[in-house]
Amino acid sequence: VAELIPCLYALKTKQLGTAMTRAYKFLAHKTQVDRIEIDETGTSRLLAKDGVEINFDRSAGENQLFATALLAGLAEVSGIDAPLVVDTPLARLDSQHRKNILDFWTSQKKRQVILLAQDEEIDADMFSIIGASVCKSYLLEHSDLGRGVGRAKAIENQYFKER
Repeated sequence: VAELIPCLYALKTKQLGTAMTRAYKFLAHKTQVDRIEIDETGTSRLLAKDGVEINFDRSAGENQLFATALLAGLAEVSGIDAPLVVDTPLARLDSQHRKNILDFWTSQKKRQVILLAQDEEIDADMFSIIGASVCKSYLLEHSDLGRGVGRAKAIENQYFKER
């Protein structure tokens, strides 16, 4: 067993890199990244077509895409269709990346995705695209109770109503 574990770890990290690459390419509209590799320490590298590592300061949006690809890769490699809860998933993304990420999540019919979105992340136009995949929506209405204490009330099917 002691000899087998390092071999299995290397195999799984390679599978994770491959799965992440597929997800990242689906999500990103830039094509510089050819593949993602993960070494035995868990360090990831973005590689160009010529195999050279791409070193750049990623924006918050690019980090969001990378994190989403990591979650998708982990889910694929584990084989578990666990629900995914994502807080403010689209806030740092441009419109094309927003569309890509919503297309990605709605294409996974076996996975429940719970999006905790701010009011401008998913507007009426975006909802018209994903609406068929939305089972429930809630508007969280805040009430100030005083002294820094508040309460949120969840109102079903009101989030996308005209305000």
